[in-house]
Amino acid sequence: MGYNIIDILNKGIDVSTKRKAIFEVIGQKNCDIPSIKIMSTVLGKQVDRTIKYYKELKMEITPEECDEIDFVIYDKISFLINEFSSRLYVPEIDNIRDFLRFSLNLEKDLYSLLVNIQGRLVKNTNAEHTKTYQTLTKAIKNVSSHIETLKDLLK
Repeated sequence: MGYNIIDILNKGIDVSTKRKAIFEVIGQKNCDIPSIKIMSTVLGKQVDRTIKYYKELKMEITPEECDEIDFVIYDKISFLINEFSSRLYVPEIDNIRDFLRFSLNLEKDLYSLLVNIQGRLVKNTNAEHTKTYQTLTKAIKNVSSHIETLKDLLK
């Protein structure tokens, strides 16, 4: 059996788990700044909801709906996800605005990654009707809503 959207969602869960760990470390390093401590908890819970959402998306997909992803395309997608994951780091944060900016930029980078992945999977005009494309569209909308929330907090 080849690769499919479930493999991509599993990688998304792994990246989200790493993001949550970053938020936890930032909260622990800045436990003397209540606003950062609280925001790290809030953002960690948001990542938990994202992980739960990815797991729910996986449950929605039946084996018959799984479009097989060409190995060469999957290999490139896997490389992009691994590269994104390897660039995740714990920044030096000392105020809430910097933390929110960092989180916003992280979400924007994730959004770009998902759009890039979706674009690589488009082979023809019927691609938007595949379960893979629809699932990625849902994941992109989820990240987009996180971006809007963070933008609102930074106003």
